[in-house]
Amino acid sequence: MFCATAVARKLFKSVVGGNQPQSLHVTLIEGQGMGPVVCTAVKKIFEAALVPVQWDSQTLKVYREPKTNRMTINPEVLSSVAKTGLVLRAQDSTMGQNEMQSSDSLALNKALNAFIGVRKFESVEGHQPYGPVKLVNIRDNVSGEYSEIEHLVAPGIYNIIFYSVTDRRSKSSDGSLRTGIVQSIKMVSMKSSLAVAEMAFKYATENGHSQITALHKANVMRLSDGLFLKACRDVSVCYPNVVYKEEKLDSFCLHVTSEPKLYDELLTTSEPNRYDVLLTTSLYGAFVGAVCGVMSGGMATVPAAAYGPKVAVFSTVSDYGYSNYCRSKDNCVVSRTQDDLEPIVNPTGIIRAAAWMLDHAGMAVAGRRITAAVDKTIKDGVRTRDMGGQASCAEFTDAIIANLDCLMSEGGECVESGEGGECD
Repeated sequence: MFCATAVARKLFKSVVGGNQPQSLHVTLIEGQGMGPVVCTAVKKIFEAALVPVQWDSQTLKVYREPKTNRMTINPEVLSSVAKTGLVLRAQDSTMGQNEMQSSDSLALNKALNAFIGVRKFESVEGHQPYGPVKLVNIRDNVSGEYSEIEHLVAPGIYNIIFYSVTDRRSKSSDGSLRTGIVQSIKMVSMKSSLAVAEMAFKYATENGHSQITALHKANVMRLSDGLFLKACRDVSVCYPNVVYKEEKLDSFCLHVTSEPKLYDELLTTSEPNRYDVLLTTSLYGAFVGAVCGVMSGGMATVPAAAYGPKVAVFSTVSDYGYSNYCRSKDNCVVSRTQDDLEPIVNPTGIIRAAAWMLDHAGMAVAGRRITAAVDKTIKDGVRTRDMGGQASCAEFTDAIIANLDCLMSEGGECVESGEGGECD
């Protein structure tokens, strides 16, 4: 029985990291908008944690390669990553305003061959709007619907893309809108599917997860999703200690939104801890990220990683989506008032991603201390407005550093103070 691909074996070695380096070299992509602000928070926390890091700051530029007509990135970033092998990237909060704009994340992942993505969704005591949530999504990053293979079959489609709804109606007399046809190809290969599945099962085994659920729509896309499921089943045979399940994507979305408190001990269901690790293709992973990100405390709190044979990219799922929303006192998400011009900046996701990067790079003690300091800060009630608090990014960062100092003072444990054992 074929149990693993050579690519997956090599990849997982990069995922689990190696020995602790004397100094960490990281390619830093701050982006624009709120990106530099949250990256400043990471730098301050690393300095307080005495992390020996050298940042190579780079500006990501995405452009269309004339020969292949595909999106690619500037050679300066490629050169830097070839030397460091590590990337910390803040999502650009100025991106996403134009619905037709190319994805910088997709271009970066393809250029670096970071074809497997991992996202951690974990709510923290003190901010659990939908109850305790702890899930991991492992996904294909660059193929499937993200293959970017599209064809213009019949003229007229340009009218649909570049004209407003009003313009479309006024220009439909020539029939061009009715004849506009495009074709988008969902490309799935056994090789890449095996690598993603192998990565998922190895990750589950090494990190104490007991169950993997593959999400699919094989009832509609029988060949493409069917091939992906075939790869998952083949790999699952080699991991008898991990429970393997399959579920349709729409069924999953229904279950997690109708029974959001997935890990609440008071919730009586026939299947406690129904989900653990979610294994998906590219687009389905985006849907999972949106649903689970909100349920675990907000998209800006979710760390993400993209792995390739020679690189690991750490970032957040999203941050610009939360700049226009905050959480009210009764824990409801509401729009910011128009006279509220102060942006909401939440560095939680990028700080968690940076701590994850340290764990990957062999600096597990420092990474876990930073994560513990973030969790304690939220538990103590110091939160940004999108998490129901009033703290600014700077205040939130300072509180994390104070808790970090406390953790470091006793080699990882807080100094006991009275009966609570809390930091002073």
